[in-house]
Amino acid sequence: MARKLLAGALVAVLVLTSGCLGFILGDTLSYSANKATVGDNALSETSYDKANEEQLNTERSFEVAGESRDVEVTNWITQYEKSVGVSGVGEGTVATFTVLSSPRFELAGESVNPLARYNNRQLVQKFVSGYGNVRNIQETDTRNVTMLGSETEVSTFTGTAQSNGASVEVNIHVTKVEHGDDIVVVMAVHPKQLDESDNVSRLIEGVEHEGE
Repeated sequence: MARKLLAGALVAVLVLTSGCLGFILGDTLSYSANKATVGDNALSETSYDKANEEQLNTERSFEVAGESRDVEVTNWITQYEKSVGVSGVGEGTVATFTVLSSPRFELAGESVNPLARYNNRQLVQKFVSGYGNVRNIQETDTRNVTMLGSETEVSTFTGTAQSNGASVEVNIHVTKVEHGDDIVVVMAVHPKQLDESDNVSRLIEGVEHEGE
């Protein structure tokens, strides 16, 4: 009898703490992030321009507490670019700064979005392959920058990217913060010969998020 009472109490706590009765009933769940961008002042000071803004919708199945549910997730990604000329690399080489916002959500009391548990190195490994198949990634530096009111550690990595058939040494800067109900990730990539560290820090400081 005591065992039955305990089981009933645990089910009640699960429903209350998850705040998601649909998960128990089998409904498809939807979570949406608020857009994150860079403010005009930071863009003007660093000579970066918006290149693309996109809403990314994905659907995944998760299994939590023995139950499987489909979850629809809406992310926002905004990319900024700067055209530069670097000796030995060529004119028009592009430095990029990308801001991703993704909803921070729980199922049955468990944090599900994998971005919540990735460290900076894991973020680079997951996302940087989209920039010229970067390889030989090594961490070279860390610094603290304030983004969205929180001090966050920015990690700098070096790597070798293939660009137009040539190998280019690049620097990669990455960090993330949790803000409101979202996880905001920023990543910057530029040729190693181009010193963009100060501009990247200014762009990070200039990130704006609609969840404020």
